[in-house]
Amino acid sequence: MISLFVADFLPLPEQNDTSLAMSYLQDFKAACSRTRKMDLGDFALSEEHMAIDQTILNAVEETGHIPFAQRAENAFNVNFGMFHMLAKKFHIPGATMTIGNVAVNGEMRLPVQHGDFRKMVADQTGEDNLGRYHIWTTLPGGWILDHAVLSGLHGDGIVTVNDMIPAERFIYGDADALPHGLTYHPMVVGVEFFVASGTIDQEAMEYLMGERFPKQYS
Repeated sequence: MISLFVADFLPLPEQNDTSLAMSYLQDFKAACSRTRKMDLGDFALSEEHMAIDQTILNAVEETGHIPFAQRAENAFNVNFGMFHMLAKKFHIPGATMTIGNVAVNGEMRLPVQHGDFRKMVADQTGEDNLGRYHIWTTLPGGWILDHAVLSGLHGDGIVTVNDMIPAERFIYGDADALPHGLTYHPMVVGVEFFVASGTIDQEAMEYLMGERFPKQYS
């Protein structure tokens, strides 16, 4: 079972031609349907975009303690922590944990396929497969918030990031119009997957997503 403490992560497809042609909201709805069929919850996303003020985005970004250069290898902890802060500290409505793959110019960055998630739940191998999939936050209107992906792209020489500027360290934008050729491919949604797949135990999840905060984050 993964050892996740608030201080640790607060700063951690089945590829087919038809899904690649879908809009992000269509892809997200398919992921919600897949999640429901796996009995991991019933999710829906408002199609109306609600802009988040840049000062809030920067404040969320600056809560992270994992250095930018190390975010790619700690992507789970980074993006889970940022999702937690966005939803539970800043109370941004409609934020949804999203699990799947990310591509650059049509090339998937990770090996995960749709069917792998059902197998992870059946075999309790979510923790063993952390490096095979990506997580991010989906916001109403089909907007993406990802604090880890640019670290990997920068490290691979695909983009250049000035990590001294908070707003350059994360992706926030319309999923169908992102920079750097980025496209996101949701496969399942919701934190329930992490419990069901043996990635995080139920007690830890209840603490992490509960209404009480460690004093240093209140």
